[in-house]
Formats: sequence, structure tokens, C-alpha cells
Amino acid sequence: MPPILPILGLAIAYALAVRLAWALPVRSGLVAVWPAAGIALGVLLRWGRNLWPGVLIGAFAAKLTTSGLVAAVGGGIAPTVEVLICVTLLDRYITPMMTRPAVARFAGIGVLFAGAFASGVIGQSTLSLAGEHHGAFAESILRWTLGDVAGMLLIAPLISARDLMQWPRLRPLRVLEDATVVGLLLAVALAAFTRPHGQIWLLIPFGVWLVLRATKGSVALASAGLTIIAVYETSAGRGPLAVGGDHDLLVAQAFSVLMAVCLYLLAALTADRRQMLDEHQRMSEEAAALHRVASTVARGAGLTEVAELAGAEVATLLGMDVGVVVAFDGRSEIVRAIGQGTAPGVLPPPLPPYVPVAPGSAVDRIRRTGRAERFDERAVAVPSMPPYRQRIAAPITVEARLWGAMIVCTPRTDDLSADIEGRLQRFAELIGMAIANADAQARLVAQATTDQLTGLVNHRAFHERLREEAAVARRHGTPLALAVFDIDRFKQINDTLGHVGGDAVLAETARRMQSAARAGEIVARIGGDELALLMPGVDGDDAHAAAERIRRAVAATPFADAGAMTLSAGVCDLDQASAPEELLRLADGALYWAKAHGRDACIRYSPQVVEELSAAERADRLEHARALAALGALARAIDAKDPATIRHSERVAALACELAAESGWSPEDVARLHDAAVVHDVGKIGVPDAVLSKPERLTAEEYEVIKRHADLGAQIVAEMLDGEQVAWVRGHHERHDGRGYPDGLAGDGIAEGARLMALADAWDAMTGARVYSAPMRLDAALAEVRANEGAQFHPDAVAALERVHTRGALGALTADAGPAPAAA
Repeated sequence: MPPILPILGLAIAYALAVRLAWALPVRSGLVAVWPAAGIALGVLLRWGRNLWPGVLIGAFAAKLTTSGLVAAVGGGIAPTVEVLICVTLLDRYITPMMTRPAVARFAGIGVLFAGAFASGVIGQSTLSLAGEHHGAFAESILRWTLGDVAGMLLIAPLISARDLMQWPRLRPLRVLEDATVVGLLLAVALAAFTRPHGQIWLLIPFGVWLVLRATKGSVALASAGLTIIAVYETSAGRGPLAVGGDHDLLVAQAFSVLMAVCLYLLAALTADRRQMLDEHQRMSEEAAALHRVASTVARGAGLTEVAELAGAEVATLLGMDVGVVVAFDGRSEIVRAIGQGTAPGVLPPPLPPYVPVAPGSAVDRIRRTGRAERFDERAVAVPSMPPYRQRIAAPITVEARLWGAMIVCTPRTDDLSADIEGRLQRFAELIGMAIANADAQARLVAQATTDQLTGLVNHRAFHERLREEAAVARRHGTPLALAVFDIDRFKQINDTLGHVGGDAVLAETARRMQSAARAGEIVARIGGDELALLMPGVDGDDAHAAAERIRRAVAATPFADAGAMTLSAGVCDLDQASAPEELLRLADGALYWAKAHGRDACIRYSPQVVEELSAAERADRLEHARALAALGALARAIDAKDPATIRHSERVAALACELAAESGWSPEDVARLHDAAVVHDVGKIGVPDAVLSKPERLTAEEYEVIKRHADLGAQIVAEMLDGEQVAWVRGHHERHDGRGYPDGLAGDGIAEGARLMALADAWDAMTGARVYSAPMRLDAALAEVRANEGAQFHPDAVAALERVHTRGALGALTADAGPAPAAA
């Protein structure tokens, strides 16, 4: 349905403009500037060509009041055809050419001439048919064309401009300058056109001043005034253009249109150049600001610092007060504030850490649209975020995900520039890059400072934090404590379950420690099975309580494959140490004391409790440990000669220690038994490989060779182990009934450690695969042990094995045996 009211409004405006033009004093029917044509073109360009009936109705009605029907019809059709030609050609051909504005403007003026000429031909032809003549036909068409072009050129741009009602902020000096130059131009024009030989060239400097400095409205006003003066004075026979000929008015009109076209084109070109310079300067400032933000990102600054700098830069560039970066919190109606920056001289209210999202606000709409949005509260009494009445928000995208938004705010009530969203978006994209960069750096830092197995702080990062926290504690006089933990009998776990099983125990221990630690406490892995808890702001008493909490949390629940596990811990606070390194050394000394006095304990360092080892003692113990490790490596190498005995010594050691623990041995003695059991078969180094790896049953002579390994092994370890441990190694093949070797000992005459090792060694032989026999199932092996109780095996050792089996730990200590069948 056609818009009736706008059409009627245009018709009335067009008719009034026609009547006003005819009311002016004219000669030979000439109206130098036809304002109705400018009104019609401007309205159709701005509000759409579907309003063209208003031109037809208005022109027809105006002409009908002074002429007959034929003239009225022609007078209505002519301007209608004119504006339709102009609007169609401008929309279809000229608008796409605006990427080259100079060419487009020249072509646009050509379109105006084409439309006006068509109108002139139709109009003058109709007037001729109606008997109305205003001079020669061709001259009349030319006058009509020039008058319509002048009207469209002077009036249409002012009406069609989209920003016609967007008044800029009042600048008194600019208004005074424009009024002065327009006044001087018109004064010079009036002086020139009232004298027979007036100097028209005097208009040039004022015209140049006009096109270089004045606004679009001032240029249009000066052009209209110049046209009126030139035509009116020339029609009165005055001025340099009045030579007394029939064409004086036509020359004046052509001069006026030419001047208007020149002023319009030159002003437009100057405005384009000024806009290009302004845009270049703005882009330079914007590039400099972006460079500063990018440099801050590149040097690894935190996200908050980057957000504050970007907020300040974008607020300054866009003429706003505040720039804020916020992060979305899922679909919550709350956003998290990352950082806020302000333009110079602005003191905004403090930024809360979390900000509610106003319904319908720019941020609210961003979450739905994913593009930049405006939020205008100039018309409301109380804005949602006083004192800001206008806000622009641009989305921040990280890895194709809507992460947050960058917002600029201002209390201004004037209109903001049309391209402000695009400019803000460039900063938002940079913030997105900063976030992605910060995330990447955080991942790299985490990889560099985190132990891959446990997820705890690693050795290097722990020492850095220890030094930092010690410096802070010294500077501010605050306490600092450290607890060092060690997993008890962890080597046995590795020997029994292998390194994969040991890693699983270590990872689970770390998880339990992390869960039991409190906020601000730093859990780290500082060695193979050595863990640490750094406690800033905690004194020695509270640190001991924290370490006890950690120790209980680890021991509370048995581990999946390893069963019950315990920790030993040493605690020290900074009051006892002069440096971070000494704090760690003293805590480690307390840990050593805890392990040496029973394990599963937490000892707080004090000079009275922890016995410091001398350098010589430490060296002796280190040398002993190295020698014992070398013997263990030799024993493992011997086991590896036969695929059936790989890791045999380690399994024997693990089961023997389990039997000792069940028998009530102290942790220290269990550890001694483990050291002996690991090397119990080292004497096989003297057994020929042909005998050691023979796939058939041994002959009596070969068996005698094998029997020598127990005595040889005791001789090899004599300098590394104490006398009791040597006796365990020598006697691990003795039998309860006295039929064993090498000494034929019986009953309680066999050392208890040897009795346990003998059962563990036999158990591994029964349940492990041999080239000459298949491994026994666990129930069959138990039956065999029970059958030989009191003969081959000491009853106490068998009883300990039964208890290990009852609590379900025997399977994990057994080589290749399958599980026992379920009970009926």
C-alpha cells in the first residue's frame, strides 16, 4: 500500500515551492533557481522513489491554478519524469561509483543535467501546445534545464543527507568564520553585479576560502545567494553580464549554475581530502595505540595489565571516558571484570570484580548476535550504569569461542560517530589475541613448572618459590615452614609392581596430598619419591599439624595394588634456618631421622631431636649405598640370564619383607632384610651358565655346583652388609628339617631372616614359569607350602604367609600364578 501521508506531504511542499518561485520578480518567465526540483529530488533520494506521485500531484495542482488542463498535465509529467530519471540513474550507476568519489560527483551532475533536460523538453513542448511561449524554444529548454539543475544542486543535498538532523556540537569560532566568509563573498558579488564593469574575479579568493574551510551548508547558502544576486541584478540591466542582449538572463543563469557546480565539486573534493587526512591521522594514532598494546602482549604481560592499557587507549582514541574488558561466565547474568582503563583526566567510579548484565544492553545483545552493539540511555531518567549514558561493546573471540567483550562508556549526550563499532572491534580482536597468547604462555609455564607424572610443582619451580617466599617472609617478618615427605618402602613397591605400578602409587600419593593441602600451601615433587609442602604464613606448630594431616590423608585408605602406604615427614620453619637452602636441608634431616626411627612419622626439626650426620658419615653411607646398589645390579644381571628368573631377586625381597612385617619386625630390620634379599643370589656369579640355564633337571654333580652359590654370595656381600645380614644370605637355602645347605642348619638354628627368605625364594620358584615346569596356581602353591610346613619351611614363616594371603596381598607379590578359585 502506497504511503498516502508522505505523498500528500510531498505534494503540498512541491506546490508551495512552485508558488513561491512564481511570486519572485522574474523576467520573460525565467526562474533562475527552481527550488521545487531540489525538494522533489532530495525527498525521493532520502525516503524512496515510491513517493513520486507526490511530485506529480503537487506540480499538476500548482500549474492548474494558473494554466489550462494541457499545461497542467505537462507541468506535472515533466518534473515527475525528471526526478524518476535522476533517482534511478543515481541509485543504479552513481552510488556504486562512490569508491571513486570525484568521478561519481562529475557523473552525478551529468545525471542532473540529463533529468532536467528531459523535463525541459516535456515541459516546454506542453506549454507550446497550450499556447504559452517564453522566448525561443531551444533557449527556453536551456533556461528550464539550468534552473532545475541549480535547484537540485543547491537544495537536494541538504534534504537527502542522512545526518541533516544530527547537529554537531556548537563551535562558535567555526560559525563566525563561516558567516564571515559567506558574508564577504555575497558582499563582493553584490558590488560586482551592481556596477557595469564589476570585477567578478574578486570572488575567487573568497570562493577558495569557502571551499577550503566552510561547511556543506555554508557552501550551499553562498551558492544560492550568489545565484540570486547574479540573476536579479542582471535582469535589472546591471552588472558585467548585462550587455543589453536577449541572452543576458541566460548568461547570468549559466554563470550562476557554473559557479554553484564549481563550488560544490571543489568543496566536496576538499572535504574528501580533509577526510582522508583526518582518517590517515586517526589510523596512525590507532595504529600507534594498537602497537603499544601489542608490544605489551608480546612481552608477556598479564591479561589484567593488557586490558587496562587497551581500555585506556581505546577510550582516548574514541573520545570516550572509560574502556573495560569483561569475560562471560557461562550463561550467567554476571560478567567478570578483567581490567579498566580511562582517558586522561577521567576519574571513573571503582570497577567491581563482577558486574550484572542489564537486560537489552549491548553486552546482553552481543551474547545473542556475536557482533558489536550500541546501548543508548540518553532518553532515560536514571541510566543503568551512572553516569554513563552511551555504551558501545564489541565481542572478544578466542579460538572461535565468544570469550567476553570490550566496552567503552561515556556520559556524553551528543551522537557518536558511525564507525565507532568497527574501530572498537579492532581493539577487541587484539584483546582476543592477547588472551590466546596469555593462555598459550600459561600452558608453557605450566609445562615448564609442573611435574608431568604427578601434576605437582616440579623441582626447579619449587626452589624458585622457596627462595621467593623466604625473601617475602624475611622482608615482612612473617613465618614460613616446610615439610618434606618420603613414601615409606617405595623401593619395594617398584621391585614388586614394577615402575608402572610405582608411578601409579606416586601419582595417587600426590593426588591425596593435593586434596589435603589448604589454600596457599604449595605441594611439590622434589625428588624420585620425595615430596614437599611449602607453607607461607605458617609457623612451626601449625606446619607440624599440617604435615600430620597430610600423612593421615595418605595412609587412611589402602592403595589399589600396593595396599596400605605410609609417609615419613620432616618439618622445619624459617626461624631455625638462615637461608632457604638450609631450611630444606634441616627439613630433610628431620625426614631422615623419622625414617631411621620407625617410619610413618612426622618429626619437627630441633637440634636436640635431629642428629646431624658429619660429612664423613654422610660420605660413608653414600659409598655404602652405592656399593649395595652395584651388588643389586649384579644380582639383577644374573637373574636376567634366564628368562624364567628375571626380577626374581626383587620379588623375593618384596615377599620376604612382607613376611617380616607380618612377623612384627621393626621398619629398620625390614629394610635390612630387603637389602640382603635383593643380593641373596649374587653368588650365582660363580656358577657356569651351562648349569645355571640348563633346561632339564640337574644332575647330582651339577646340583653340588649350584649349592656353592649360597656360601659364595655370603662372601661377596660380607663387606657391604652386617653379620646378621650375611647370615641371612648364607642361610636362605637351609631347611627346617636340617636337610638344606650349605651348613645343614635346622629349626631355630636357622636365622629368622634366612627362614623368611627361604620361603620367599621357594614361593617364587613354585609360582614362576620355569623351562622345566609350568607355574603353580596360587592355591596349589599354598597347598605345597602347607604340606612342607615343619619340613622344608619353618612354621612361623608359613603362618606369616597365611596372614599375608588372608588380607589379600599375596597375589600382588606373586610372579605368574593365576588366582585361586573362588570358594564354594
